[in-house]
Amino acid sequence: MGRRLDVLLGRTTKQTARLKSLLGLAATRLGVVRGHRQVRCGQARGDVEQLLRLGHADRALARAEHVVREQNALDVLAELEACCNLIAERAALVDDAHRGECPEELREAAAGLVYAAARCGDLPELQEVRAILAAKFGREFVSAASNLRSGCGVNPKIVQKLSTKQPSLESRQLVLQEIAADKGIAVRIYEPPPPYEDSGSSNHSHRKTEHDGERISRTPPVDGRDEDISGHSAQRYKDVEAAAQAAFESAASAAAAAKAAMELSRGEPRGPGDRRRAGRTQMDDPEIEKQDEVLHGNKPEKIGHGRNYSSDVEITPEDDEANHGNVAVDEPKQREPARGKPASVRTKWGF
Repeated sequence: MGRRLDVLLGRTTKQTARLKSLLGLAATRLGVVRGHRQVRCGQARGDVEQLLRLGHADRALARAEHVVREQNALDVLAELEACCNLIAERAALVDDAHRGECPEELREAAAGLVYAAARCGDLPELQEVRAILAAKFGREFVSAASNLRSGCGVNPKIVQKLSTKQPSLESRQLVLQEIAADKGIAVRIYEPPPPYEDSGSSNHSHRKTEHDGERISRTPPVDGRDEDISGHSAQRYKDVEAAAQAAFESAASAAAAAKAAMELSRGEPRGPGDRRRAGRTQMDDPEIEKQDEVLHGNKPEKIGHGRNYSSDVEITPEDDEANHGNVAVDEPKQREPARGKPASVRTKWGF
């Protein structure tokens, strides 16, 4: 009965009186801060205008982000000022409310002030207002409004304007076009096409991929070794020891194949210019001698048994006449006088 009488006579508690004074100070400070923000927003809009006149549309679009942020701050300040005035006018409802219950007429305004108190450092009065509202409506109400729980009552516009996310491209382009229209500047903004993926094209590409996979899988191997290799590569080893054993076996088979190839290459002719054959030499092959006679017009030199390469070989006159001009004998040894040698060794020239 006493509280109702205080409400009817316009008398409030000391805490409610403190709340009204804080709300008045907050509204005054909000007006001052809003004036500063308006100046900064005007400067940002002027920068965008100058960049547009110079033809720097890209830089103007980047500068438009500051315009969007300043405009959002102005909108939030206006909303908070309206909340402060509403609660100050209906402070009697704060005293009449039961503890832990916020009147529906003040829920949105009180929740908005509580939410903005933790995000507006240039408004210290809101911190004290938050403490008084927590004492009046309970800590659960303040916690729900600060953390944006369901049914907290915070205005979505305040949440959006106080967001720290980067402004979207659409909002910046809208501000840019607005400034260009106000100043009469012709601006052409390139709008990239949105990422769109056709379901039909994706299905077609998927079917094409499946068809290519089937074609590759149906391609027959070149020989049986391909099948063995593919089967071996697809094999899954149980442990490291099994993999090492398989690698050792493959290396051993490769070494055996290389050895067999070397043995086969030794028994085959090396090329058309090579006159050697397996198990035959040049001195024992009469066909090679005939080829030399046809190609060079001379006969190869016969030297003893084919193993004596000394210069003191006995040469008969018949061999000397047959091999005249073909046997290359050192000149100093030919001109030496044949002293003390038998006449059978002397040639017809007297040496």
